[in-house]
Amino acid sequence: MKKIKTVTVHGGHNPSGKIACGASDFLDESKEDRYITKKVIKLLKKKGIKAINCTVNNGKNQTDVLQKICAKCNAVTDADLHISIHFNSGRADKKGDGKVGGTEVLLTENVSDKGDIAKRICNQMKRLGYTNRGVKVNKGLYFLNHTKAPAILIEVCFVDDRDDAILYRKDRDAVAKAIIKAVVNHNKRY
Repeated sequence: MKKIKTVTVHGGHNPSGKIACGASDFLDESKEDRYITKKVIKLLKKKGIKAINCTVNNGKNQTDVLQKICAKCNAVTDADLHISIHFNSGRADKKGDGKVGGTEVLLTENVSDKGDIAKRICNQMKRLGYTNRGVKVNKGLYFLNHTKAPAILIEVCFVDDRDDAILYRKDRDAVAKAIIKAVVNHNKRY
């Protein structure tokens, strides 16, 4: 990968209330992934990076949502990076244990520039108070395997962890800024 000039960004699910929508608990993934997506796109454009929203709102099922997302992303033939915004689930910390579940970034291989950007996102999120769950290789995710340009999937924080939700709600715009900072700092290398 080279200097990033064009990025696609999308919320990873159908809208809330539809089939194949995201997880929901303290936070609603489908609402929040769209919020972060729009904010990231706006901030990327301010930094002179072309950014395209590839969120899907009309999927018939999970497979259809994923296929439509990948088709939209791949239609952007000059894309240097595809970013999928998600919120994790599975901690079920209802009372709050004082520990933030945190952020992780998934990719098919932790190599070269996409690995660098993923690491930078985790580090930026740690500065905000999120636990750095690290960069994780996952070769089984449809989105990561069906896009032409390098792709990363960001799990911002846990929807079912009270501590994550409190931290996120304090300043959700900071999450978008952390993602942007990672991309911009990557570009400074060129």
